[in-house]
Amino acid sequence: MNQLAAIWQPLIVCDGTRADPCTFASLIKLTQVIINDLIVISTVLATIAFIIIGFTLLTSGGDTGAWKKARERFFSVVVGYVWILAAWLIVYTITSVLLNSGYSILGSPK
Repeated sequence: MNQLAAIWQPLIVCDGTRADPCTFASLIKLTQVIINDLIVISTVLATIAFIIIGFTLLTSGGDTGAWKKARERFFSVVVGYVWILAAWLIVYTITSVLLNSGYSILGSPK
């Protein structure tokens, strides 16, 4: 049971006690953790998709239909991943400007 709690521990940003109350800053921190985790997950999924697409290209054996299908999937993954990163950048920029203190919901870019 402790191992499962250790996996989810980063999502627990406050415990609601008097020593660590849940505030609006805790909600912002939780949002930041979730969005950053989703970016990491999307990067891993895109990498896996590129590996599968590359394997399909290598094993197509001259079949133009399989090659064309793999090429279409490659560009779909690239476009989807660019959309994800562009959305992250737009949200980061807007929250940085609106909060006007240099602090963003998404944290600083790494």
